[in-house]
Amino acid sequence: MDSAALFNPDKTLSWVGTELAEGRLAAAGIEVFLHGQSVLSECIGARNSTGDPVTPDTRFWIASMTKPIVSIVALKLVEQGKLSLADPVSGFVAGIGDAGVITVNGDCVPTTRKPTIHDLMTHTCGLTYGQFGDDEIHQRYSRVGAFDYMSTNAKMAEALRQLPLLYQPGTTFDYGMSTDLLGHIIERVTNLPLDRVLQNLVFEPLEMSSTSFHPDHDNLAELAPSIIRDTIAPDFSRSPSWFSGGAGLFSTVSDYLKFARMLLNGGTLEGVEIVQPDTFDLMTRPALSADIQYGTYTEALGISAPWEKNGLSFGLGLAVRIEEIAGIPGGMGECSWPGVSGCNFWADRKNRLVVVFLTHAPLHRTTHRVQLRQAIYGGLSL
Repeated sequence: MDSAALFNPDKTLSWVGTELAEGRLAAAGIEVFLHGQSVLSECIGARNSTGDPVTPDTRFWIASMTKPIVSIVALKLVEQGKLSLADPVSGFVAGIGDAGVITVNGDCVPTTRKPTIHDLMTHTCGLTYGQFGDDEIHQRYSRVGAFDYMSTNAKMAEALRQLPLLYQPGTTFDYGMSTDLLGHIIERVTNLPLDRVLQNLVFEPLEMSSTSFHPDHDNLAELAPSIIRDTIAPDFSRSPSWFSGGAGLFSTVSDYLKFARMLLNGGTLEGVEIVQPDTFDLMTRPALSADIQYGTYTEALGISAPWEKNGLSFGLGLAVRIEEIAGIPGGMGECSWPGVSGCNFWADRKNRLVVVFLTHAPLHRTTHRVQLRQAIYGGLSL
């Protein structure tokens, strides 16, 4: 099958051109992979203020697109019998949850049960992001320095151990530092730093040589001033000492495409198995309970929010499509997760489609997620 005949890139390129002309994009890379072939690969704009063009080697801060990578590594450890989804988090970080659950008046009540690895992987453990609010709980995150790229995973875990949870474990999807804490647990289980574990289990097998926690200053796209740069982005001028499992990686379009294609193929890419089919099925099976509640930040996730009106649930580390919704194109079984930086990807298994879009446009990320999908699917003939 000639995949190029199934995709007209004009709508996508027109959308990109408009966003570039209107100043909502400065630099980006995009690749569309359909039925085993690349049907669109473009480098867009200038990666810095001196006008150096974006090239295939340009690295972007992929932010929360780090989470699916760390999550699949955790599932590989489950597959190997080194970790269990039912394990209590306190078995690795003593005291997590002991401070109880904070109430609206700032008091704390005891947890009804201990948070588990499964809770971490579904963002239902009660952790949040301190940057995403100004309530008492968010102020406490700031006071203990929970989110600090010049810290370490061990120090981050010690900070989180001191804090109350925002919700009772297992009751509420609340986007937060769950995958960061999972990264620390991976270190504990393997007795290796997180960067080395990712290298061993994902990057080397998939030949993702341009993905790491360290910015490559010779090929790095700039991040313009914004509240995102001030609150949650790493310092692009130096390497971090904290390997953030939730938001720390830099990558290129071609590298992340390999990871996304592996997801499209059910855990394997070109004969290289990252996880077994049963493990992949577990990762992409809806994992949120029917009575799950949603934290206040969920709305800000836009069309990526894993709730019914978006046709999405959440698996173990990424969103999964459980219903096809008008206005939000995507096939059943699609898996995805975007980044606050503006980066985005999805693997649509029904339509055999992978899209990787890397950019630094945090202030326009939610509208870009909608418009990019509409442009891509508007060019498909399936």
